[in-house]
Amino acid sequence: MRDIFLDEITKIAREDSRVVFVTAECGFSVTEGFAEEFPQRYYNVGIAEQSHIGTSAGLALRGLRPVAYNMAMFLTMRSFEQIRQDVAYQNLPVLLAGVGPGMGYGQAGTSHHAHEDMALMRTLPNMTIVCPASEIDVRAAVRQFFEMDSPMYLSLPRAPQGLEIPYSNFAIGKAIQMTDGSDAAIFAAGSMLPIAMQAAKILADEGKSIRIYNMHTIKPLDTTAISKAAKECGAVFSLEEASIIGGLGGAMAEYISENAQCKFKRLGIADRYPERMGDYPWLLNHYGIDAPGIANSIREVLGK
Repeated sequence: MRDIFLDEITKIAREDSRVVFVTAECGFSVTEGFAEEFPQRYYNVGIAEQSHIGTSAGLALRGLRPVAYNMAMFLTMRSFEQIRQDVAYQNLPVLLAGVGPGMGYGQAGTSHHAHEDMALMRTLPNMTIVCPASEIDVRAAVRQFFEMDSPMYLSLPRAPQGLEIPYSNFAIGKAIQMTDGSDAAIFAAGSMLPIAMQAAKILADEGKSIRIYNMHTIKPLDTTAISKAAKECGAVFSLEEASIIGGLGGAMAEYISENAQCKFKRLGIADRYPERMGDYPWLLNHYGIDAPGIANSIREVLGK
């Protein structure tokens, strides 16, 4: 995802001289191409996350279009006040690119995991949140950001995607229906989309039809798609590599509780830190959001 993102940013920078890239000692082996091609438009502020955001906001105030790039946990947590005060409050067009959300940094441990980034960013007025699941999503989301005049948080997974289903109807704020089904609907964000499709295959072998949506945008939420699934499917699930509190699951729960009637369950990172540490597949299993765990959660809800 990082390479795809940098490739698209570089292409846009060739077309738009306002594009500048700001990092905080992050992106080695990925950002060098941009820095070599545009040395006057590349800034590394060092390990100074608050200054990273303040600098990006200042560049935006001067009419430039800054890309603020950093690891997701440091981008959203160490500089949350600056994102709130300098970027969101002033509604500045800064692209906040967070790498390795959720458990993308695996064995690096809880200090490098970003369970809370969705919840933090979703509380901010003016903030758009996109969780791409494929190369198509990344390139389209970046292009569409530069047509906006407000901030966006782009969550860039590190995990292998393995998603090869083509589609061309990406639009920020509009979920993409990937498969049909009526027993249950899964609204999957980012890295969870290919895993949701694996879970659907497991359940299909048992005679269950699962509808899957690529819920690439967390804010603004596609409530039309949620209402449609609530009416047509036996149960609805949110699925994200983030805390079930405050992110996609929280957003969907809030909407469904006031506007729809259906069985609903949030699937994601439970409200606890891992008792042990392991690699990415181990962590997915630990939190029950690998394909077998997702399939089991759906069986339990449908069986009630």
